[in-house]
Amino acid sequence: MMNLLDDPWIPVTMTTGPSTEVSGQDAILRSGEIRQLAVDPPTMVPVILRQFLLPIVLDALGAPRSTQEWRRAFAGGTLFAAEETWADEQRDTLLAYFAEYHELFELFDARHPFAQVAGLRTATDDTKSTSLLVPSVASGNNVPLFSTRVGDAPLPLRPAEAARWLLHTHCWDTAAIKTGAADDPQARNGKTTGNPTGPLGQLGMVIPVGRTLAETLVLNMPIVADGLPEQDKPQWRRGPWTATWTARRAAGRRELLTWQSRRIRLHTKDTAEGLRVTSVVVCAGDRLAETPQYEPHTVWNVEQKVKAGVPPQRPRRHASGRPVWRGLDALLALGEDKAMVKTSRQLNDLAEVLELDYPLQLLTVGVEYGNQSAVVENVIADSIPLPVAALRDVAVRDAVVEIADRADKVARAVNLLSADLRRATSSEPLPWDKGQRPGERLLHIVDPASRRVLAALQRRNDPDSVEQVLTAWEQVAWQAAFDVAEPLLRDASSRQFTGLRTSHNGKDLLHCAPKAELAFRKNIRDALPRAADLVARREPNQEN
Repeated sequence: MMNLLDDPWIPVTMTTGPSTEVSGQDAILRSGEIRQLAVDPPTMVPVILRQFLLPIVLDALGAPRSTQEWRRAFAGGTLFAAEETWADEQRDTLLAYFAEYHELFELFDARHPFAQVAGLRTATDDTKSTSLLVPSVASGNNVPLFSTRVGDAPLPLRPAEAARWLLHTHCWDTAAIKTGAADDPQARNGKTTGNPTGPLGQLGMVIPVGRTLAETLVLNMPIVADGLPEQDKPQWRRGPWTATWTARRAAGRRELLTWQSRRIRLHTKDTAEGLRVTSVVVCAGDRLAETPQYEPHTVWNVEQKVKAGVPPQRPRRHASGRPVWRGLDALLALGEDKAMVKTSRQLNDLAEVLELDYPLQLLTVGVEYGNQSAVVENVIADSIPLPVAALRDVAVRDAVVEIADRADKVARAVNLLSADLRRATSSEPLPWDKGQRPGERLLHIVDPASRRVLAALQRRNDPDSVEQVLTAWEQVAWQAAFDVAEPLLRDASSRQFTGLRTSHNGKDLLHCAPKAELAFRKNIRDALPRAADLVARREPNQEN
């Protein structure tokens, strides 16, 4: 009826030709012909990569044990030359794997349905609408803004759609109360409480992305010095699953990637449009006791003073409304001894193996939950080019981090100007968490230039090029700062020009537009010294 290895269900964009859906086997064997996963929402990218494609490749081919083995197996072969996706030996191994475990990828198998529990039922045999699997659709307490659907309204899903949302639920499901399974010994009164979110909901996902899906798969292959432990298996080799669940640690990388955080059963019906998944049972699943240090796709907050019972490193989540280039200090923190943050395990590995001119992209994805993590409030996603040199060369790393730091200083200067002008009318400055402050407009203007800087440093990262790129960026930021400030100054009233005198700690203070402008110009010169020097040489008597 639906085998995930044989039947199309993964939307992709081909390197030549239109977007299409491919089978799991084709997604891997033809990954050199695929540009990227063409899925929506962005949270679906790590779902298909981690819950399906990557663990298959990892389980079939094993993990390289050293940087030399990684280069020999991948970079030294034809993969990154875009000639063939896999070497003959790797391809034969993958084909043998598909043949051996073919039956375990049946989505609706009566005994071993993929990522589900055969016969899962509640004590009252009730089911829910498939909208329970789709966080953008109203369901129970999860009612997205402007949703026009009622939670129990039918939402028939094609088998391909159902497969994607099934895996998405294992990764990102909301927390709180779940329906109790009839055979779950830990269910009470038809419910289980204390359920955490899906494991990816507790991370700030950082996914290395290549020019093709094949490269993306290889960029996410971990280097494991001791090899993968025997007891570590992907979920399809651990079944068949039952309603019973536990709180425990993952046995290794393959189990972690395919963690079964829920017990699920899809119900199908023949319709005029064909087979459709029309209802679902979603119950409590395994609880990850802790995020292991080998988790490959998150940045870490580091505890400086380790306390008993507290992990020395904890996953760092993404901040809403903050583009990823402004957080490069965390992404490029390659394990300094006293650092407050550390980069992802996978980026740390790639720093050792990639060529300096490789056009690496980073996809960052996260979810913001609300109301005790029982509803999805926001999806955070961004993508940037990342110079490989920034992972190795201190000078390049400092340069890209400097851009984020100087952007924050310029935004702060614009916000201070706004605050000073408001004080000149006895008004309070805009609160940081209410309204749109002018510094946010400034950051929006410099965002494209900041991304161009990162792309430029992928191609040229010698000292002269780095300095030229920084100077060019500062010029853009300088112009943007005055473009944002000029309307504020132009619209200043006569009252703001005359100003207002106040007293603070026994000192007489004057708040007025001319004084605010002088302070702003000084702050901009301090924040953008290269651009200030160019302006001073070009226009000795002017600053803008």
